Amino acid sequence: MTRSPRTQAGFGLVELLVALSVMSLVLIGVFSTFFRSQRVGQAMSTTANLRQGARAADQLLERELRMAGSGWGRIEVDYYLSTGTESTDSLYAINFGPGAGSCDSVSMMGGWTAATKLTSAMTYPWSNLVVDSTGGFSLGDLVVVTDGSTAHMFQVTGITLGSPLALAASTDSPLNPPSGTMLQNWPATGYGVGSPVYRVSWVTYAMDSTSFRKPALMRREFGGSPQLIAYDIAGFQVRYLMQDGSVTRTPSALSMVDEVVPVIWTRQSVPGRPAQIDSVWAEVRPRTF
Repeated sequence: MTRSPRTQAGFGLVELLVALSVMSLVLIGVFSTFFRSQRVGQAMSTTANLRQGARAADQLLERELRMAGSGWGRIEVDYYLSTGTESTDSLYAINFGPGAGSCDSVSMMGGWTAATKLTSAMTYPWSNLVVDSTGGFSLGDLVVVTDGSTAHMFQVTGITLGSPLALAASTDSPLNPPSGTMLQNWPATGYGVGSPVYRVSWVTYAMDSTSFRKPALMRREFGGSPQLIAYDIAGFQVRYLMQDGSVTRTPSALSMVDEVVPVIWTRQSVPGRPAQIDSVWAEVRPRTF
């Protein structure tokens, strides 16, 4: 008697569909978790990069704020300003600049790069600065001469390397007065022998919301091109801690400022979550204050 082969058992269509559905749900869950973790990781990396950039910018700003006024402290620095009519303007170690919207700007001056002394009296503001060394000085540099109670700024238009050594401050620069033009607060007998002469660093920090795709904090030194210090910045504010303990963004006088507090804001947007607002800041007292 012939026996038929035993029928092999297998999966039915319904079982296959159920298995595929379960596998699909598992894969969806796995990939959702993966992509969610990837987005969170990218957001954390971006936040860390933003904060690192802001911190680096704040450290540079802090260093220059600490050196502001090197050579003359809080003394008003007067200089000639050619604006069609002869006039004199003034600057300080720290200058409270205008801002844009909720952001501020600040500029600072200091003689922390090169210094020399007068070897001959500078009787008038249109005289050359006869000095004991011209090392570290270049054409176009700003220089400040001071006697400890007054200070005046000029721009170098020529350098004499023979004897005597001298820094010329001719009318080739609109910052230098023509012969016969006195400047306000000029000492009665001019600046005497031994008066310090400093090469000036004059830098400004301000927000730029138009030149790049995202707002950036820019640094610019007098006569130079703007430098991008921090990118994708939400805001920049400078707060001033006054000697009476109050805090303001618009101080009335530098003489009442005790510390400067630069604040750089960052903002990170994460899909499905509120934007993360963070800030980097420092409290700085210039060494010469």
